[in-house]
Amino acid sequence: MISPSITIALLGLVTALVALGFGERVLERMRLSTASAIVLLLAMVGAHFLPAWQVTPGLTIHLGALILLGIVAYLITTTSAREAARALIVGLITGAAIWLSDKLLPVDPSSRWFILDPVFVGGIAAGLISYALGRSRRSAFCGAILGLFFVDIANALELMQAGINQPIQIGGGGLLASIALNPLIAVAIAEAIGEIRERLHRGPALPQGGDDDA
Repeated sequence: MISPSITIALLGLVTALVALGFGERVLERMRLSTASAIVLLLAMVGAHFLPAWQVTPGLTIHLGALILLGIVAYLITTTSAREAARALIVGLITGAAIWLSDKLLPVDPSSRWFILDPVFVGGIAAGLISYALGRSRRSAFCGAILGLFFVDIANALELMQAGINQPIQIGGGGLLASIALNPLIAVAIAEAIGEIRERLHRGPALPQGGDDDA
């Protein structure tokens, strides 16, 4: 898992860059103003400092994770129905990709078959899937967060079904840092693919960003 301090530092850096005017094209494609983006990024930073909430003696939910879900809810409810559906689909497919990678890929860096740190699978998958489905940066962002949540919930249900008596924490530990970092990776990948395609196209700019670029 990623150290929360690393994620906080990266989020702080991205916030500063956005405040200085960098990434305006990405924000336009996500239909976000600079002020809105800064507020969302600061909320993602603040989420790391919130405690866990004990729902039952065996189940806790990190309040910071609920903040990230709230951000997703905001982005989904402030776009078109088609774009919202696309974000949910990207989240489901991303979750499946993460779950499969957890089961099939080695997680030990010393293994000869080690290919990729599982921490980054969600962001990479969401970026690729969202671009393939509609070139949407907003779907990439939401899909990365939702995918990791879906996997965390699936793992919790798997433990419960197996009858393993183990405390379950949703969005806890280093997972919160991963959930906060991967949407940035997803958006960066979708944006990079879009820029490369535009340059290779050598003609009128290709439509970017799905419904959010209409």
